Amino acid sequence: MNTIYDTIVWLQSQATSHQFPIVQFSGDTDMVTAGWVSLTSIDKPEIVVTQTTAAEHHAIAQGHDGYLQVESRINAALGRTDLRCAWLARVEQSSPMIQGTTFQEFRKSYQPPRLLFRDILGHESLASEASRTTRSEFERGGGKVLVLE
Repeated sequence: MNTIYDTIVWLQSQATSHQFPIVQFSGDTDMVTAGWVSLTSIDKPEIVVTQTTAAEHHAIAQGHDGYLQVESRINAALGRTDLRCAWLARVEQSSPMIQGTTFQEFRKSYQPPRLLFRDILGHESLASEASRTTRSEFERGGGKVLVLE
């Protein structure tokens, strides 16, 4: 059975070149994934998946403070200090849109945008996708996903 948190994306820190995992949420509609966040341990291959509170969700819509509130709440609840949120920080377009080209020409030259996330391993740094895997492969490789509902 598939869940909304079955895809693990490995991000690579621009500051340290080390990689860390996050969850890529997916569902039939945005409503299915709204309010879900993942936090990653800076010490081990572990991810905590949870839902935001109404206040956190509202704060996330306003900026990054909501993610920091989630970090604080979940770390306190679990008696930890190592869990961090890697939010989407910036999107860089990889290929310009050229008017007048056919769809086939567009498909040949299209490069998806580059997604840059908060780097949980480097202060004031960003991280980008290095690879992706399934949750089951991640867990078989020694990773752990904890779901707090």
